[in-house]
Amino acid sequence: MENFFWHNPTAVIFGKDTVKELAGHLKAANVKGVLLVYGGKGTFKSGAYDQVTDMLKKAGIAFSELNDVKPNPLIDKVREGISRVKAGGIDAIMPIGGGSAFDSAKAIAAGACYSGDVWDFFVGKAKITKAMPIYGVLTASASSSEVNNIGVVTNPESELKTSITSEFIYPKVSVIDPSFQITLPEKQTIYGGVDIIAHILERVLDGDEGSDLMDAQGYALIRTMMRVIPELIEDPKNYDLRAEYALAGSLAHSGILSVGRKIRGDFSSHRMGHSISFMYGTPHGATLSIILIAWARYLYEENPVPFARLGEEVFDIFDGTDEDKALEAIDALEDFFKDINTPTTLREIGVKEEDIEKLAANASRGESFGKLSKLEPEDVLEIFKLAY
Repeated sequence: MENFFWHNPTAVIFGKDTVKELAGHLKAANVKGVLLVYGGKGTFKSGAYDQVTDMLKKAGIAFSELNDVKPNPLIDKVREGISRVKAGGIDAIMPIGGGSAFDSAKAIAAGACYSGDVWDFFVGKAKITKAMPIYGVLTASASSSEVNNIGVVTNPESELKTSITSEFIYPKVSVIDPSFQITLPEKQTIYGGVDIIAHILERVLDGDEGSDLMDAQGYALIRTMMRVIPELIEDPKNYDLRAEYALAGSLAHSGILSVGRKIRGDFSSHRMGHSISFMYGTPHGATLSIILIAWARYLYEENPVPFARLGEEVFDIFDGTDEDKALEAIDALEDFFKDINTPTTLREIGVKEEDIEKLAANASRGESFGKLSKLEPEDVLEIFKLAY
């Protein structure tokens, strides 16, 4: 196990009817006005909007609204939010939603404290040195954005979907009320669940050989998600299942699974998936169920051990060589994705064969990346071909 420093400053309020507890935190911070950042109908259908605005009115806290935040959130909406903040009267940003709302809020919080264009942070032209406080209400688990320091935004002009990371954009407080997720569409529950599983896989499959303790936590979370997702498809209003799903979602990408790791995770699949979301608008989780399988099939012969361990710990596969167990584990993971009706090939989401080279080029950007194995642009192209 490697030396590490880990600090997660986000306070989590978890459970039913907990939005009202935000008022005390806002008053303690002397917040007088907030910018609500949210998407569309789901925010109202879940009941979250009414509970948040009722809490703010009773607390005497003013609010303005930035709505219509899209999945795979866009930089122009972030810029609009920044302009609203700089106009005055706003002391904090309050996302209501899932990763898109939280990611947008983080970019707004940082951009509002910067004199240049917020996209500078995403392309390394500037470093975040300050951000407005964020107090969020989660309505869709997937990204762990409610408890981490990462924000992902798309810029169509740059043809890039990428992220910022900074200690300054951790939410101060996040409310996680699993009952808000009861009204989620089935597909969103499935795709969010795949994203959660992917965040864990990208750690336990990173090739780190000194992280048995954290790997064991990861395997347990994967087994939980593989049990909970099918059960939620059958029983979507089950609060206890929603609570397990939500807590697993927050743990998966909070940073806790990376402590003591030498490698700290291989997020190649996320990077390649972002290119699909950018070009086709595909839900993030759907891109991951496709790319994870192709990535694994491309690399397992060279790196059988982490895939074999996945087979042993998650799928009870013990017979054969490491290569045999690895391949059987990948097959089992693909079967699970098929069972929950999430795509495993690019054809299923309408990708055109002639776009594969452009997808690969967008993902690689002419550079190598990856931790389990370093992927050159030609490797990325082969993975996209496998995914087709």
